[in-house]
Amino acid sequence: MLRLGRGALLAAVAALVATGGMLAPASAHAHEPPHTRSARAASGEIPTVSLYAGNAGTESPGQSVTITIGIDNASSDVIGPGTATISITEKPLGSRQGLDAWLKPDSDHDATTRVIQTVPTQAVTAGTSQRVATVTIPEQAVGLSGDTAVYGITATVAAGSGTVGTGYSTLTYEGTGVQHQVGLAVAMPITVPPTSTGLIAADDLATYTAPDGLLTRQLELARDHPSIAIGIDPMIIASIRVLGTSAPQSAQNWLNELDTSLTNDSFPLQYGDADVSTQLQSGITSLLTPTSFGYAMSPSNFPGQLSVGETPQPTPTPTSNNPFVTPTPTSTGQQPNVPTTAELLSWPYTFSGIAWPADDSLRAGDVDALANDGYKSTIVSGSNTNQSSLSVTPNAPLPVKGGTALVTDQGVSTALRNVVSAVGTDQENAALASVTAQLAEISKQGSNGTIILAGLDRDWPANEGEASRALTAVFTLPWVTASSLRDALTAPVSEGLKLNDAAQDPARTAAVNQLTSSAGNMDAFSTVLADPTTLTGQTRNELLSLLSVGWRQPDNNWPGAVGGFVKQASDTVNSVKIDPTGKITVASAQSLIPVTVTNGLVLPNGVKPAVNIVLRATPSNNRLEVDSDTAKTIPTDASAKVLVPVKAKLGNGSVKLGLQLYSPTGLPIGAPQTAAIDVHADWEGLGALILGIAVVLFFGFGLTRSIVRRVTERRKARAGADAAPAVDDGNPHG
Repeated sequence: MLRLGRGALLAAVAALVATGGMLAPASAHAHEPPHTRSARAASGEIPTVSLYAGNAGTESPGQSVTITIGIDNASSDVIGPGTATISITEKPLGSRQGLDAWLKPDSDHDATTRVIQTVPTQAVTAGTSQRVATVTIPEQAVGLSGDTAVYGITATVAAGSGTVGTGYSTLTYEGTGVQHQVGLAVAMPITVPPTSTGLIAADDLATYTAPDGLLTRQLELARDHPSIAIGIDPMIIASIRVLGTSAPQSAQNWLNELDTSLTNDSFPLQYGDADVSTQLQSGITSLLTPTSFGYAMSPSNFPGQLSVGETPQPTPTPTSNNPFVTPTPTSTGQQPNVPTTAELLSWPYTFSGIAWPADDSLRAGDVDALANDGYKSTIVSGSNTNQSSLSVTPNAPLPVKGGTALVTDQGVSTALRNVVSAVGTDQENAALASVTAQLAEISKQGSNGTIILAGLDRDWPANEGEASRALTAVFTLPWVTASSLRDALTAPVSEGLKLNDAAQDPARTAAVNQLTSSAGNMDAFSTVLADPTTLTGQTRNELLSLLSVGWRQPDNNWPGAVGGFVKQASDTVNSVKIDPTGKITVASAQSLIPVTVTNGLVLPNGVKPAVNIVLRATPSNNRLEVDSDTAKTIPTDASAKVLVPVKAKLGNGSVKLGLQLYSPTGLPIGAPQTAAIDVHADWEGLGALILGIAVVLFFGFGLTRSIVRRVTERRKARAGADAAPAVDDGNPHG
């Protein structure tokens, strides 16, 4: 961890030179009503002005103040050279409410100010953002003294014949009065940009864990500040482990570093950083978890026991003040060379049972449901509470049914997020000034013992080195002390803090219902496979990754990702189907009707498996009788004939034969089909009768001919005897 004296550190931060743009300012075109200025600025029609004071927005007795002014010229016109008038409020802002009002873009800013300096400004070309002036103002001109207090400062830029705009910031004077220390605990998520694939691809892992990769930057920031608690997305760990020896070396090294080089408190996020509030408000009563990773593993990548990131850790000892301690996970056994789901997800987290939903997304009932589901603590954004209406900044804990919620300080969280994600020194110092001012106002509200929690965003530091130095500057402020997540959990409960319900966007919950319905269809369809988990495991992981908090960012195309999943599910469940049949004639009492079934299934990972189906045929009337269902295995990427045994009864006519595929477990597969059958069951009896008659006639005719012939022969013989002459035989009596 970088260690510098506070003065040297603040000087180093202020001395960093960058060409990036300034932090978006509070207002422009001072002659316009506040709401008009805000609307025009948001639409990008007008330039905007910003400023900040050096040394993290502070001034100590005996020091001068350096002010930096910038202009973001979003207009299509060049801003010529001009002047900037710098002013400071006559009195301290006095409270966090006064501070918030001063920094709001649409505020009237009616505090009385006095001019402390006027400086020339440079020209700014259209469509660019740059510094226009930097000036050091002597202590006498600033004119501050007395106790520690926060003042408002402004810079109004004029060019040509009009005003370009006015920017607003703060200057915190480090006076001589008693400064109560504020305990600052920080929670930081370790996540990646949202994905729809359920696992992080090897190429992406290599990019994220490269020397300047986002996971590397997050790891370094956490290592530099061991008081920060880290919420880890288990998908990162599983994505590296499922690859075994084929995982990028940088990813394996990163996982080992996460395990061995950090002393930070840690807890697991939902898999894929799935948003818990979205799940609950979409009707999911128990939070979803992964079911299988077998589809993503090759035994050849696991020649030995799984070891990456599984260095044995001592089992934490639970205490009455910390009900969230998690014992070190132990192996539950595995098949040879292939880790189990539990082993892929195991990690020696310091805490468990902590949920971290998206900002401003919870209802009171959701927190109760989470407690019932084993999440005894939920990190709640300050904007989801009445925090801003309280006269005194509350401690982090908020008792809820079944547990304790941890409420983040909204103002400090937002400012710290701006510090960490800042691009360039100007943005960073402007954000630092806001953090400094807010913490100074909190320190003036009461005695030592206030402990607040700041939650960083699902984002990553643009420059880890600058972000780390800036956070160090915050932690070394005279009125700040670094606190831990455990400190925040066990801090005294503040009176008056309560949750304000925040419902999900109905369009979002409708999309989630569409996702879960499609996933349910694929789970049902998976029963045609010899191992259904080859489909259900991937389906569940993809679903969880699509519920990621990161998809809430407007620049991420979540509707497109949802549509892709729904189409994939539809294609999958319709890939095994009955081919249309022509008209079939049944002319015998017993027949086998051929039905063609096609297996076009391709799993999301590209595998083409055989499927097991059962064909059920249902006749529309009693002219036809089906003996039984027919089971068949349809080969990979092929069609096969399934023979349906039927019996025809007496009577001719048409029968509609309904055909439906089922899985071996009895779940319907694909769309039903209908076959047209012409039944002529009496043709067989009629043919037999005709044949019998023919046989009888044939044999009768032969017998008749035989009799006639014999009668004829006898008559001929008798007639011949009568015609013969008499012969004397010598007898006198003749």
